[in-house]
This record gives sequence, C-alpha cells and structure tokens, in this order.
Amino acid sequence: MPITENALPAGASKFSVVVAANDDNVLRGSLMRSPDMQSVKEVLVQRGFASAAQAYNTGLKAATAEAIVFVHQDVFFPEGWFESVSQAIAAISVRDPDWGVLGVFGISLSGEGVGHLYSTGLQCVLGHAFDKPIQVCSLDEVVLIMRRSSGLQFDENLSGFHLYGADICLAAQRKGLNCYAISAFCVHNSNGHALLPRSYLQAASYVRRKWRADLPIRTPCMVITRWGTPLIRHYVRSWIALARKRQPGVRCADPSALYQQLWNERKL
Repeated sequence: MPITENALPAGASKFSVVVAANDDNVLRGSLMRSPDMQSVKEVLVQRGFASAAQAYNTGLKAATAEAIVFVHQDVFFPEGWFESVSQAIAAISVRDPDWGVLGVFGISLSGEGVGHLYSTGLQCVLGHAFDKPIQVCSLDEVVLIMRRSSGLQFDENLSGFHLYGADICLAAQRKGLNCYAISAFCVHNSNGHALLPRSYLQAASYVRRKWRADLPIRTPCMVITRWGTPLIRHYVRSWIALARKRQPGVRCADPSALYQQLWNERKL
C-alpha cells in the first residue's frame, strides 16, 4: 500500500537504510558519522556483492520499514535530514500517494539538473534548496528512496555500480509510478574521477540496449544516446583536462566539519 498521511515516517526511526559497503573506514567516516543514523529503524549493510542491484535487492527483502533509503557509503546526512525526507514524502503523498522513487538529485522532465547536495569529487554545491518536490525522469544513485510496497526491484542484470538510478526510474515509470527530486541536502564525500571507468561504459551499454525504445535517456551524469556521442565528448573533455593537469576532488576526513563550513559560509 502507499504511504498515507497517517503512516508517514516521522524522523529517522521509521526508515530502513540500505548501504552497499566495501570500505568500513569510509562507512564509519561518512554515513555512520551522520548524527541521525543512530535513530534509524534499521541499517542494513550489504558487503561482498558484485553489483549495487544485488546488494540493494538483498537489503530490500530484509527491510521492515515502508520507506527505504538506499545510499552510498560515502554520504553524510546533516542533522534533521530524515525529517526533511518525511516532510517531502508528506507533500508528495497528498497529490501522488503511489510515487515510485525519490532522490536528492536528478534530471527534471524539461532536462534540467534539480536537487541539492555538495560533491567533494566535483568540489561544488549542486543545485539549490527548493520548496516542492520536482518530478524527474532520472535520479542520481547517491541516494534513492523507495516504498517497500511499490513492488519495484533493481535489475540484477545491470552489472557494477552505475546507472541503476536511471534504470529504476525507467522501471517505475513503466509501471505508471512518478519519480521526484526532493530538497534534502547532504554531502557526497566522494573521490572524483578524471575519466569515467570502464564499468560505467558497460552499464551505459546495457541501459542503452534495454531501454532502446526510450532513447535518449537523460541521466545526471550524461545523456545516453543510440550512438554514444555524449560519451565521446566526455572523454575528449577529460583528456584535455588531464593534459592541463586539472585534478578531480578527493574525499575529506570530516564531512561534518565540511558541512558546518558550508553552512557558515552561506553556501547552502
């Protein structure tokens, strides 16, 4: 059943959190440093999986909360984050109780990036705070929120750890479920990439074949097209940046201090 007004999550205690982890130091230093994580109903850490889809589906089967947060191990949630999500769910449920997937950054139906987070890999704030949830065609994988009763599952034929956000949004839309970006600021405490890895190319190839009738597919990273022109442009730009010795950002030691600095500097 959908989340109704009388069954809305009220803070962290009503959420299940699922995280695929391969580095306990990163997990402890980022996600588990988040002040509200100690109040979460359950934290399901998935280790040793070959893909995000396998890890997340295993967590999905074990989760007992109706609202499930699928999150990267290197994300920091500031105090009150889960309450912000609860309020966003309340707003969405009034007009669209059968929503599909929520996230903190995505691509709107008009093709614009919408959301609000800080990326250490990109060394910048992405998006800005906004009042009402915005319908999107795809979401970034950094944070995805689903209703357990939606019946959605991740595609385990999609290998690795890329583009499952776009894939699950397309799957939701095929079922008639809308997806939304919500204003729930967090810090993605990640290392940047000078070049997209080969595993991204493999994921893009799979998504292109699977959803060929829906091409082009707009994702937060790039547009997936029939001939892969945006990928070619990415590599050309990346090689030029490398030649100019531009280095991507790196993970910080204390994302809570970074968040406080961003707040003090009025960058949020």
